[in-house]
Amino acid sequence: MTLRGELQSMAMNEVRQKLRVAVEIAEAGSPLIVLEHGHPAAAMIRFDEVERWVRVERALSALHGLEVYPELARDTSELAAIVHGRVQPSLSAVRRLAGQPRQILAPLRTVGVREIQRVIAEIMDRVQAGQPQTISLNGRFPVVLISIDEFDRLRDLTRTVSWFRAAGLDLIEADEQEIAAFVRRFREGLAAADESGSAAG
Repeated sequence: MTLRGELQSMAMNEVRQKLRVAVEIAEAGSPLIVLEHGHPAAAMIRFDEVERWVRVERALSALHGLEVYPELARDTSELAAIVHGRVQPSLSAVRRLAGQPRQILAPLRTVGVREIQRVIAEIMDRVQAGQPQTISLNGRFPVVLISIDEFDRLRDLTRTVSWFRAAGLDLIEADEQEIAAFVRRFREGLAAADESGSAAG
């Protein structure tokens, strides 16, 4: 995932003046942080990266259907207990999670290069309001502008994605049946390990 790439930054006015350069940087795999008055306001990332995160969100939704809520882990060290079901979230925690914005799931909104150069402040307002803007360039969609809050949320989730991959489940590629089978095998495996430990004791 390119969110792990080396971060680069540009001021909003510089992005407006050198938009094609900014797009090239982000499309090459380096997330570009857009600064407004010196503070991070948005991030420009690859379009296919956003598509991967949409698939991750679908996988997380499938896990929620199994009453597994990985996003509630305070650290990846808690994920095994959460997947196993030994840690049960409170109803209030689940409600807070349900109310958390997932901006990358918003409807596709495209914006052309000329429009960005003409009204970049207005477009940045949309992005910061939770409406990602997909940049259209030469008939394709190379990059997307997302809010810095959404960028930080996705960056936090990269560790969870890595944990599941190491445990045997690719959240990007897995379908609902594979996810359910993984949870079942994981719980059976830990249960067997617990029984072996008890017998040995």
